[in-house]
Amino acid sequence: MVWVADRDLGLAKLKENVLVIGGGPAGTASAMNLLREGFQPIIVEQESFPRFHIGESLTTECVDALNRLGLDSQLRELAAPRKQGVRIFSKNPENSFFVGAGDAWQVERSGFDKMMLDQALERGAKHLCGRATSLCRDGTGWQVTVRTDEGERILATRFVVDGSGQQRFSQKRGLFGEAVEGDYARQISFFSQFEGVTRGESDAHDTLIFHRQRHEWIWMIPLSDTLSSIGLVVPVEDYKKSGLGMEAFLEQSISCFSEPLKQRAHAIKRVGDVRAASNYSFSIDEYCRDGLFCVGDSHRFIDPIFSFGVQFAVVEAEYVAKAISACAQQQHEGWQPIHDHYMQVTSQAQDVIQDLLSYFWAYPWGFANMAHQRYPEEFLEIFAGRIYEVEPGPGLTRLRETMA
Repeated sequence: MVWVADRDLGLAKLKENVLVIGGGPAGTASAMNLLREGFQPIIVEQESFPRFHIGESLTTECVDALNRLGLDSQLRELAAPRKQGVRIFSKNPENSFFVGAGDAWQVERSGFDKMMLDQALERGAKHLCGRATSLCRDGTGWQVTVRTDEGERILATRFVVDGSGQQRFSQKRGLFGEAVEGDYARQISFFSQFEGVTRGESDAHDTLIFHRQRHEWIWMIPLSDTLSSIGLVVPVEDYKKSGLGMEAFLEQSISCFSEPLKQRAHAIKRVGDVRAASNYSFSIDEYCRDGLFCVGDSHRFIDPIFSFGVQFAVVEAEYVAKAISACAQQQHEGWQPIHDHYMQVTSQAQDVIQDLLSYFWAYPWGFANMAHQRYPEEFLEIFAGRIYEVEPGPGLTRLRETMA
């Protein structure tokens, strides 16, 4: 069954093609899982890799999903620091607590994303260098227009995976409903890479989070023994009122944010450009229809304070490949239950992290008590990312009852 009419791509004629929009972790993990299911993925990606990106901290379940793809040796070759958990600080040095997250990694995304794309292509995925510009339903399948340096190509396929991230390719073309603004949509983040961080004795290579007022926080993630990613998240209005440029605002904020941060950042030197992202919190209620599946950030993005972005991408990629395989064995009339199951499983997992985060901002020290004292084993499982098709434990249940 051949649904992509383009001989120049050198496509396998015995496998059904699946178009994958985006060459980031959502797209490449989907492609590798689709290859295992017997499909021929075609990744549409215009950017050259390596490219700068944030979202450097992985969870244990994310690493497990990558290992299930046989990427353990490639992860080791990145020489990434090992992460045991997250340490969270308020303004005062004595007020901190640690939440274990299992055994995971911190990665510099430029190298990690390139590794993922290289592996997908080495295993048999095809790469169409271009930008998808339109997507429309045509009879029993989809037509996708891709703009390349040589001109436009129109590809036909039964199944499409949208791994476009916060660009929300499918939703912005009217194929799904409106994106609902999240609790953190009016935030702005500034971030760069720094050398000279003074790490405390207990810091190891863990993620450090420094919070101040509601929805104001700074992350510090070690990318190597000498390089760290540091980013600031504040309400947009705070930045507008400052009258400062991005570089000055980030560096001034780091210098006076809190005493625990000052102890670690007093001798830092910025070695990369300052970048910004704003209005990034949203969700789409329906994100799967007629063989079109959104994966990861293309359907929902939560404040990244607890570092689940890459996990959502690579674990949902497993579910999407299984869903497409199940659909391929049935007539179109039987697809809806498969679509519903995909959305139910993936949305329920993201709800866990959303509820966790909402409780943290409402009751930060209640959160510390629950995570560090009352339910440490349950919170370890959550922070490790084991949140798919799992019944909520007493800690999560109590947290939700408090927020209801």
